[in-house]
Amino acid sequence: MPRSLRFLPIFFLAAACGGDPGEGAGTDEPAVPAGSIPATPAGAPAPGSPAPADSVIAWATEIREGIRPLPARVDGDPDGARQRAVELYVTRQERIEQAAGPGTGAPADLAESVHEAEARFHELMQLLGETPPPDSAAVESAVEALDARLAEVLALVEGGKGVAGTP
Repeated sequence: MPRSLRFLPIFFLAAACGGDPGEGAGTDEPAVPAGSIPATPAGAPAPGSPAPADSVIAWATEIREGIRPLPARVDGDPDGARQRAVELYVTRQERIEQAAGPGTGAPADLAESVHEAEARFHELMQLLGETPPPDSAAVESAVEALDARLAEVLALVEGGKGVAGTP
């Protein structure tokens, strides 16, 4: 698929969830400037380049840290919680999928764990996009499911499972 079209579903997802990932002022998370979504997180290789295992570990860790406050945040700032989830998905989860997801050459168990984390992330974003906003218990459950899958990805990568393009 041409590079310009490969990221098109991400922008539809962000649009479907509403708002700009740079919104959500008043939070401790860094905002993405309005109208821009970074193509690669800091320290990430250029698209199409294989990602080293330490990048996958960093991205998964950043997601886990970033989703922890979402259940507490959803009651007072549901739009901010949703936008933070979308930002983490676009800037980190997509990179993990490109590095170690299905079709990358990663070992089957790692690729499957990445695929399952992707599915849990979609469920979390869908939940956060509901009207009226979900309660914190529902968000907590979705965060726990995603966190468990990311912990599995981390354990596999840290345990020596190869990431596409790495020995």
